[in-house]
Amino acid sequence: MTPFEWNFPTKLTYGPGRIDEVGQIAAEFGKKAMIATYAKGSALDPVIERVESSLRAAGLEVVIFTGIEPNPRAQTIDKATDIFIAEKCDLVIALGGGSVIDGSKYIAATAFSGGKSWDYVVLGERTPREYTGAFPIISIPTISAAGSECNAGGVIQNAETNEKSFSRSPYRIPKVAIVDPEILKSVPLHLTKESCIDIFSHLVEHYLSSHAESEFADRMTEGMILCLMDNFEKIVQNIEDVEVRGQLALCSIFGWSGIQALGRLGCIPMHSVEMPLSAYYDLPHARGMVVVIPAYLEHMADAIPHRFAKLARRCFGVTETDDLVAAKLLHVKVREWFKRMDAFLTLSDVGIPDDKFEQMADDVVRMFPGGAPESTAGPRPISKDEIVRIYQLCK
Repeated sequence: MTPFEWNFPTKLTYGPGRIDEVGQIAAEFGKKAMIATYAKGSALDPVIERVESSLRAAGLEVVIFTGIEPNPRAQTIDKATDIFIAEKCDLVIALGGGSVIDGSKYIAATAFSGGKSWDYVVLGERTPREYTGAFPIISIPTISAAGSECNAGGVIQNAETNEKSFSRSPYRIPKVAIVDPEILKSVPLHLTKESCIDIFSHLVEHYLSSHAESEFADRMTEGMILCLMDNFEKIVQNIEDVEVRGQLALCSIFGWSGIQALGRLGCIPMHSVEMPLSAYYDLPHARGMVVVIPAYLEHMADAIPHRFAKLARRCFGVTETDDLVAAKLLHVKVREWFKRMDAFLTLSDVGIPDDKFEQMADDVVRMFPGGAPESTAGPRPISKDEIVRIYQLCK
């Protein structure tokens, strides 16, 4: 195992109806809250009103910012940050999926630290600006996917340059996450399927991107993958099953919390390859991961075959004893699983042509450089030509 540091400072408040406690919880952290959420006009509107009522009942003033996009724009986040500062807010209530929670992290930290949200992201050789702190964040996830409600990460998009990147800071870890399965059960079936695969992407990302060995992390990851697969099948049968929604919520939270990578922290090449799809075509991140995962697994099987083979055997029933052969069966089994769940998608299915493959690959190696020229980080450096090949396998 490699040395590591890890803690889990977010307080988890879980249970049906617990969203109504948000006012009481928020009163411990501030007096004027910004509710950051999606544009109005959706099924979430009554939930926004419910949160606002709880906050006001607890004596807090409330400012509501609506309009955070599924791929949150830096320009939108900067507008929200300006309002947060002008209104003298002192905490953020992030009500939505990973995009809203990610965006809220930038609002809270940029309002405290100054500058613009894009100043802080990873961008090639540029040295990102460092946060000096953040206003408190309370996250209320409305879908189980990104796990952003309990971690330090955050992804935003620059609409002016068609770039999408991320930053991490312990200052931005939410103080409390209110996980209410009554809200989660309203997620429609197609988004539920994509969110389950997004959870899977987080679980396999570090498992397959590090040469280091940590049996603890492996078993934690494998257990969550098996739990995810079991409950994926159950939720498809009954999307309003509150107990199953709760199990998926835990897979989401802990699948991207760091516990899945203790002792073998790796990189995130699958996410790096997906980001231009969202940046150029506004493809929702989870849907992009549905497209990218099988192709990535197919192309990279020979990079660390013993790791690919281990996952294939322990989670997908592969019995082949030769590591390389077993490794090359992983993408086959994953495709079969996606198709069995009626969740498999290609670039053609989501309407993305092949005319920007070179340009997108250029962006990946420029924004997220690896250990070799014209490459991005992975279990081995992944060249620009290989990234193009992965996109071609997504067709």
